[in-house]
Amino acid sequence: MQPKEINVHVRYPADPKPYIDPHAKPEETLQSLKTRVLQAFELKEIQDGNQTVLYFLYKEDQKLEDLTVTLAQLAGEHHELKLRLVQQIVQGTA
Repeated sequence: MQPKEINVHVRYPADPKPYIDPHAKPEETLQSLKTRVLQAFELKEIQDGNQTVLYFLYKEDQKLEDLTVTLAQLAGEHHELKLRLVQQIVQGTA
């Protein structure tokens, strides 16, 4: 049975305090969660000159690239979802 709410914890290495939402909706997409997490940590994905700064969510060691997946799909039957936010800097060629 799918939980009615999911307790979401997101850790970002540059911030000692995790993002926590104990009442996340199972139908919420990963894209929506990522937007809230970036706002909470005051981060933005940017392209500045020849450098692009991106952020990705990981579940254990798995990079979550499908942002249309729901929190329920990621959590399965669990009531808790623990993720990590990882910064990736891409250097372009000028």
